[in-house]
Amino acid sequence: MFSNLTDKLGDIAHRLQGNARVGESELDATLREMRLALLEADVALPVVRHLISEVREQALGADVAKSLQPGQVVVKILHDNLTDLLGGSRRPLKLDKIPSVILLCGLQGAGKTTTAGKLARMLATDGKKVALTSVDATRPAAREQLQVLAQQIDVPYLAGDGSDPVAMADSALDKARVSGCHVLIVDTAGRQVIDAELMDEIAAVDAAVAPQERLLVLDSMTGQTALTVTEQFHQRVPMSGCILTKTDADVRGGAALSVAHITGVPIRFVGTGEKIDAFEAFDARRFAGRILGQGDIVGLVEKVQAEVDEKKAKKISDKLRKGAFDLADFGEQLDQMANMGGMGSMLKMLPGMKLPQEALAQVDDKPMKRMRAIIYSMTPKERQRPSIINGSRKRRIAAGSGTSVQQVNQLLKQFSQMQKMMRRMRGGKGKRLMAQMAGKLGLPGGFPGGFPGA
Repeated sequence: MFSNLTDKLGDIAHRLQGNARVGESELDATLREMRLALLEADVALPVVRHLISEVREQALGADVAKSLQPGQVVVKILHDNLTDLLGGSRRPLKLDKIPSVILLCGLQGAGKTTTAGKLARMLATDGKKVALTSVDATRPAAREQLQVLAQQIDVPYLAGDGSDPVAMADSALDKARVSGCHVLIVDTAGRQVIDAELMDEIAAVDAAVAPQERLLVLDSMTGQTALTVTEQFHQRVPMSGCILTKTDADVRGGAALSVAHITGVPIRFVGTGEKIDAFEAFDARRFAGRILGQGDIVGLVEKVQAEVDEKKAKKISDKLRKGAFDLADFGEQLDQMANMGGMGSMLKMLPGMKLPQEALAQVDDKPMKRMRAIIYSMTPKERQRPSIINGSRKRRIAAGSGTSVQQVNQLLKQFSQMQKMMRRMRGGKGKRLMAQMAGKLGLPGGFPGGFPGA
């Protein structure tokens, strides 16, 4: 969503970090570039003025002048102010009642129903007993859609009795109490535009269920309209936060930077794709780092922890040390990388990877998919002992994977080379090389167990 802004602010930050001196004239020239980049990204003018003013005032302070690396200090000031602009530190959901109610509001088409499913899945993964309900009395299809989503993520859907939203909400809340649910997520009705009827309905449901959290679902593609929508909802029903959907879309997205500062409604979650697991808690500090092209190593570690099976990782670690890593293990590694969003998604989160957004967008995961198809077209015996794969087996594997014999040969050759490299890495020279690589990556204790030579 912030690809153009990330490119421009990332370039500015990269140049600043290399500057041995940042005087007033250099700073003003940099801030002009920054102002233009923010305005082009559709950030609201009052927000741009506030950010530039704060950065300039702090950057001209004595701390920067005395610093041995003034460029890096200015980048830190920019990062800290962007973090404040985005709402400051992460705020966990307030779920201290049983059941705690989360009320989802928003316009039609913003992605409320899908977001309800994504949020329920996230909370259920954290060990909460979650239930879903819809109080949309005008669109039966919305209730059916949420029911289907509930079945997909294996959480109960509690259908409220009655024909009006308040009765449906009351009934669903009673059922949540009886069934011992920790959290009830209430999906409300939407409209194409905000009207008095919609506001009255949401206010009535809010009064009936007294939710712990009121979250506004915002389509990040709506631009500056998102600010108006947030203000109107917040005036009628005080929102405790908002959820940005469709942040993977190719839009300017600057309005999202303005929501928390102008309306006082912080961003709590972001939807990062169409899949049910493409959803994450919003962390302003880490998000500011991504915008400045500084990566998000904490987010990458969390993603790895969520997707990597610890027992499988230890098993593969043992095989690596013994030199018994086979194609079946390689296939599992490719699966885990695919689950983490592919190579492009991981590269975006690595610090120090100053790659243009166009280049990241062109990172092709097709070769990885092709390798997975080839590996899973083999028999278990062939994956364990690739040396038995002769000409006829190659033709069968190629036909089964929709590839060519040449591509099968290429995979086998690459895997053979990888095995030879791993055998070399197990020696003393390999350990020294891994230690050097770890030092360059800022890992003073070396790589974690599981790497050859670690």
